[in-house]
Amino acid sequence: MEKLTVKEITLLMDPNLSKKSSVSVDDKITDAIEVMLKNDLNRIAVASKDKIVGMIKLDDALKVIGLEGDLKKKAAKIIIRQGRKIII
Repeated sequence: MEKLTVKEITLLMDPNLSKKSSVSVDDKITDAIEVMLKNDLNRIAVASKDKIVGMIKLDDALKVIGLEGDLKKKAAKIIIRQGRKIII
């Protein structure tokens, strides 16, 4: 499988989007998804050479890697007990 990067799904930047959390155009899409989930974000800024060039949306990133639906809702059903993940 070809390595999918953020560059393939970058959209025009929303001026209201925070630039606090961002990813590089060369980052893996799975890395971008991880940043969004850890920071409870639905979209994230994309940078190239320290300049914001656009944004990506969580839904688009999930579709590209073959995951459909709301991953945040699914993740909310995971409980960690004594270092083990329990899915309910």
